[in-house]
Amino acid sequence: MHMATEMIIKPERCIGCSTCVLTCSLVHYGVFDPARASIRVDRDDFAGVFELCFSSTCNGCKQCARVCPSGALQLVEIEVTK
Repeated sequence: MHMATEMIIKPERCIGCSTCVLTCSLVHYGVFDPARASIRVDRDDFAGVFELCFSSTCNGCKQCARVCPSGALQLVEIEVTK
């Protein structure tokens, strides 16, 4: 038995700061460029909430969750049994 890190997404906590988006592009491409990030923050004005969208280019590094200031993206340890 060992521990693994998983990401929990709580979109209702998103404040739309885009720290996750900028971190993603910086970590993987060395620039602050939202167009190159594998995560996008969309605002749903009708519902008054933000939506977190991951593209197929996401490699699961979880850097976005490590920098999220609002807790919309969180890392948790889970037990893995074989």
